[in-house]
Amino acid sequence: MTAEAVKVLGSGEDLDACFLHLGAVDETAHVLDCGPEYRRVIETADRRLGRLLAAVRERPDASAEAWTIIIVTDHGHREEGGHGGGSAPERTAWIAASGPGITPASTPHSLRHADVAAHAYAALGITPDPHWTLDGGPSPPPRR
Repeated sequence: MTAEAVKVLGSGEDLDACFLHLGAVDETAHVLDCGPEYRRVIETADRRLGRLLAAVRERPDASAEAWTIIIVTDHGHREEGGHGGGSAPERTAWIAASGPGITPASTPHSLRHADVAAHAYAALGITPDPHWTLDGGPSPPPRR
C-alpha cells in the first residue's frame, strides 16, 4: 500500500486528497500486546511514513502545493497490552499535523481528534459543518 501511494504521489498527478491507513501497529498490539513485535511494526510504520513524506516533498510541483498532513492514532495502550479502560495510557492518543490552518497546540484552535474531519474538509476548500468540531471549526486554509 505504501509503495503504491509513493508511486501515485510521485507521478505528479493533481491530487485533491489522499487517505492511507497503516493499521499494522494497532492490529499487532491487539493480537500480540506491546512486546518486541509491536516495537518492530512501529519502526516499520515510521519508515513507511518517512517514504510518504519524502514523496510529497519530491513532487514535481511541491513548491506550489500546500499539503495538509494529519497523522492520528485511535487510542493508547497499556504496556502489558490491551485498552478500553480509563487509565491515562489507554486514553492517550496522539496526533501530529502540519499544513495551512493548523496552528501549534498552544493556541485555542489546535487540532484535536474530534476536529480531524473538519480540518480535512477545510484543506479541500469545503466549509465544515460547525457541529463536526469541538471549537467551531478550523480556519479555512488557502487553496493551492
